[in-house]
Amino acid sequence: MKVTTQTKLLSPQEVAEQLGVTLNTLAVWRCHGSSSLSYVKIGRCVRYRAEDVEAFINAHRFYHADKPVSACD
Repeated sequence: MKVTTQTKLLSPQEVAEQLGVTLNTLAVWRCHGSSSLSYVKIGRCVRYRAEDVEAFINAHRFYHADKPVSACD
C-alpha cells in the first residue's frame, strides 16, 4: 500500500511547547488516557500527528459567553 500524503509528525517536545505543558504532563496523559490527544508509537518513539494536535486545540476552544464562567467549571 502506497501512502500518497505526507503526515507531519511532531515530537513530544514540540507538542509540549505548542500546548504550553510539560513533557511530564504529556506522558501522564498518555499513561492514564486522560486526554483526547492521540499519539503514534513507532518502536519506543512517541510522535503526534500535527492534524491531531490541531484538532485537540480546536476541541478545547472556548468563546466569550454572556455570563461569567468560573475558571474551575
